[in-house]
Amino acid sequence: MRVAVVGLGAAGMRAAMLLEKAGAKVSLFEARKRLGGRISTIRSGSAIYDAGGEWLDADHCRALQLLQELGIEPDRASSWPGRVLFDGHECTADTLWTEALEDDLRVEAVAREMCRDLEEVPWKNAHRKEWDKRTLADFLRENTSSKRGLWWVWANCRSDEGDDPDEVSLLGWLCGYLHYLEREEHSMSAYRVPGGMGSMIDAIADRLVAKPHLGTVLQRVRQDSESVYLEFDTHEVEVDRVVLTLPPPALEKVIFEPALPGAKRCAIEACRMSRAIKICWEFDSFWWRDEGWTGSLHYDGPLQQLWDATRSEAPVLAAYVCGDDAVRWTKMADPVGEGLGELTRILPQAGAHFVRGWIHDWIDDPYSYGAFSSLAPGYALEYMRHIGTPEGRIHFAGDHACIRTGFIEGALESGERVAEEVLNA
Repeated sequence: MRVAVVGLGAAGMRAAMLLEKAGAKVSLFEARKRLGGRISTIRSGSAIYDAGGEWLDADHCRALQLLQELGIEPDRASSWPGRVLFDGHECTADTLWTEALEDDLRVEAVAREMCRDLEEVPWKNAHRKEWDKRTLADFLRENTSSKRGLWWVWANCRSDEGDDPDEVSLLGWLCGYLHYLEREEHSMSAYRVPGGMGSMIDAIADRLVAKPHLGTVLQRVRQDSESVYLEFDTHEVEVDRVVLTLPPPALEKVIFEPALPGAKRCAIEACRMSRAIKICWEFDSFWWRDEGWTGSLHYDGPLQQLWDATRSEAPVLAAYVCGDDAVRWTKMADPVGEGLGELTRILPQAGAHFVRGWIHDWIDDPYSYGAFSSLAPGYALEYMRHIGTPEGRIHFAGDHACIRTGFIEGALESGERVAEEVLNA
């Protein structure tokens, strides 16, 4: 069987790995001039850090098992407890202000209760249609009573969802929260990959027989009863089946003949991408570690969240900015410099040790148009069931076409599903 995989991020690479293992003849295509998609490890001089997907939770079993299969031992994260700054006052994540902790616990308790009769698969919760129409922001405002508490739960949810809570479906968030109910403490963002997450992609590539065609942009997909014809910007390919892992905004730019069914087209159009960016700075020393600080910080300023992003001997701090604030940063003439100024305002040592910096704008990225998939109000029940279904000889994967949407774990989940679909077909 001849199978083309278009889009070589985590989903595409995992699908290719499984298809080749089962005996399929696989062809690989990627619009970028590198592998990984939104997994992007930057190696610049002595600096190494992840510009895209970076963290694995302790219960991301597919990802951790894949690393074991590839012979990669993940690094245990050590960013707890981080510093917390709000309205000029400081504490740490394990010594939260009383009112913030009470609001956090209340939100958790109410969310747990609401999850009691929910199915893990979001579109199987038609009995909670009203929750899909509401936003996560509504829920947070209703279940907090203090300014500090609302900011704290808002900041954490924004970080997890990659966008402002008023852009996220309450039902979609609750279906994701189901995965957290039985977790042990500190399971979130528990692991990173030595040398960056790109090392996982490189290790998969080393195991594949097929060699990737990079810088190859898909323009048209035609299928009949016997074959699929893929028209790229440089050539055309005929295969028996194709796996498409392109994010929905990129899929919208591809011409399908015959046209995709209306339900599929609407699902692709309705699937939003989170608005998130990273701004990273290299320094000449680990000045934050010298002070006994992990580098992890949540605060109520425009940089939102910081952490130690170092994956080599060169010290790197990263800011993770989401939602409306992220859009504002992308419009600045010098976001790295402006960010350093803001960083120095709250951490005066930063300016004295700065070497250079970078911004990674996933919102305006021409092949993803966002950081990862996001469940907008109304999407889970009306559209989500259609996003990953095969259409004839065309199969769909990616972090948007799974249950754990927005995670590397979900992308791998979709890669495994789609490989099984193709082989069973």
